[in-house]
Amino acid sequence: MRILIVGATGFVGGHMIRECEARGDAWAGTYRPGEPVPSADAPWFPLDLLEPDSIRHAFDAFRPEGIVHLAGQANVSRAQHAPIEAFRVNAEGTLHVLDGLRTVIPSARAVVVTSAEVYGAVPPARLPVDEDQELAPGTPYGASKAAADIVAGQAARGWGLHVVRMRPFNHVGPGQRLGFVAPDFASQVARIERGAAEPVMRVGNLSARRDFTDVRDIVRGYRNALDDGRAGAAYNLCRGESTPIEDILRFFVSRSRVPIEVRRDESRVRPVDVPEFRGDPSRARRELGWAARRPLHESLDEVLEEWRAAPVWATDLAD
Repeated sequence: MRILIVGATGFVGGHMIRECEARGDAWAGTYRPGEPVPSADAPWFPLDLLEPDSIRHAFDAFRPEGIVHLAGQANVSRAQHAPIEAFRVNAEGTLHVLDGLRTVIPSARAVVVTSAEVYGAVPPARLPVDEDQELAPGTPYGASKAAADIVAGQAARGWGLHVVRMRPFNHVGPGQRLGFVAPDFASQVARIERGAAEPVMRVGNLSARRDFTDVRDIVRGYRNALDDGRAGAAYNLCRGESTPIEDILRFFVSRSRVPIEVRRDESRVRPVDVPEFRGDPSRARRELGWAARRPLHESLDEVLEEWRAAPVWATDLAD
């Protein structure tokens, strides 16, 4: 299949490229204008989600049979401080992508990646959450992704496009930047091992439980959805099990080459709005033939080894 990966330069995009290559797909990627042009034996197109002409140009130049829309504002904290920007990029940007699809290549299939954040704070009695749960986002990021999800559903129902919505839960793996739990912990361990920080990790509330899946399993789900996803359908991608954040921390501490003390820092303690968040992947398993395969401990080990091998200046960013 000829696949255009919109937002191919990010954490998930790099893994999506490798998934497409492993399946023998012809792929092209997009990057944000102003970024260096990625070097690869494939076409690359500058694309601004808020500039429809750049979207139509990429579509017309490559003529993909399938599109995986990964681009957007993915930082929850940044969206909290700049909600209008997040909404425009994630919601309006998705509308521009789908309108370009409608006008240039309406026969192509599209996978639109939103987020499990669209569900908001789901009551414990409704866990694991399935795709029939109402969208009730509790953050500006979640709201922007819920709007994108609704736009994608409308494109399938109202415009007759073959659009599939993916709602991934927490994912982890090599290449993930700081600001997420696994690289944040792993980078601190790497700094401590190098003697660049005291052997103490100060933490807040670690009781929250989240559903973690390896990013390589996640992109396999996206690729499956291009082939087998139902137009207009939404699919959770998750393990279906929740892991306490405390267990993630303990894993990294146990792998450290030097003793590390964990201290509770009351200044870091915040109320846990959602004590547990866990998804139901049954629909993806049934319709896409998908399930999470990689054990979580293997994913975390790879993240730690990546940070151990990182340049000193990179681990210093975690200070």
